[in-house]
Amino acid sequence: MQTKTILETERLSLREFNLEDSEFILKLVNSPKWLEFIGDRNVTTKEEARAFLKNGAIKSYSENGFGFWMVQLKNDKLPIGMCGLVKRETLDDIDIGFAMLPQYLGLGYGYEIANATMNYAKNILKIDKILGITDTNNIASINLLNKIGLRFVKTLKLSENDTVLLFSNVKNKNDENKINELTASFFDVFTNTNGRIPNVEGITEMFISDGMIINNTTGTPEIYSIKQFLASRKEILSNGSLTNFREAEIWFKTNIYGNIAQRFCLYEKSGKLNDKEFESRGIKTFQFIKVNQEWKISSLAWNDEI
Repeated sequence: MQTKTILETERLSLREFNLEDSEFILKLVNSPKWLEFIGDRNVTTKEEARAFLKNGAIKSYSENGFGFWMVQLKNDKLPIGMCGLVKRETLDDIDIGFAMLPQYLGLGYGYEIANATMNYAKNILKIDKILGITDTNNIASINLLNKIGLRFVKTLKLSENDTVLLFSNVKNKNDENKINELTASFFDVFTNTNGRIPNVEGITEMFISDGMIINNTTGTPEIYSIKQFLASRKEILSNGSLTNFREAEIWFKTNIYGNIAQRFCLYEKSGKLNDKEFESRGIKTFQFIKVNQEWKISSLAWNDEI
C-alpha cells in the first residue's frame, strides 16, 4: 500500500502508518521498553493492532494533519520504530513521542528522527510550542528530550496512576536574560584594563550568602567562601600584581529548571601577572537559584588550561 512520506534524514525515513503495519505495531507495543515506560496497551493480536492504528495514528492524520509516523531505515525500508506528534486530551499543547525496537536503541536513531520531527513541526506545520512527556524513570527519554531542545517544566499527573515529567521548548526569556546579565557582570567585575579600578566587592550581591567558589584546575580543589575569594582577588587586582586583566565568555549553554539553573561556559582571559603577559582559556560551571524572584549564583567552579 502506498503511504505518504513525511521526511527523510541521512539514515531514516518517516512515513504515515497504514493498516498493513499491524504486525510491526504488535511487536513494538509489546517490546520491553514500551511496556516498562509507556505502558501495556492491551494489544495482543493483529486485529487489535489494526484497531490501535485506525483509532490512533491514522485517525489523527485526518483530524489533525499529523500523528505518530513509522520510522524506517531509508535504504531498505525496514521498520524500526515510531516518532511523531500527538494532540492529547490531557495536555493543552501538542507533544512529541518516540519509540524504537530494542535492537535499534543506542544507535543515534532516536535523536536523528526526533530532531528532524521537531524541525518539521516548526518549519512545515508552523507549530511553535512543542511539549514532551516521559516516565520519571526513563533516563534515556529524558536525555533525548533535552538533546532536541526541550526543557523540564514540572511533574504532571495525567491520571491517578500516571505521573510524568513535562518538558517544553518554550523558554522563559526573562529568566534567561537575567542569567545572561548576571554572568556577564561576574566576568566584568574583575576587569582592570586601561587603569580601570575593578569593583570586586560587587560579587557579594551576585551570590547567595553561603555561596561557594572552587578552582579545580590542578585536581586538588581550592575552595573559597565569597568572603575569602573577595579578599584574595581584591588584593591581587589592587597591588599591581595583576594588571590589564580581562576575561569573557566565548561559548555557553544554560539550562533552566523552574527556580534553579546551570550554566556551562568556555571563557578566555588575558592580562599581565607580575609583569609577564599571559593569555589562556578555561571552563566554568555556574549554579543559580532564584531567591525572591531574583537570580543569584549559589556556586561556581572552574578549570583553567595549564
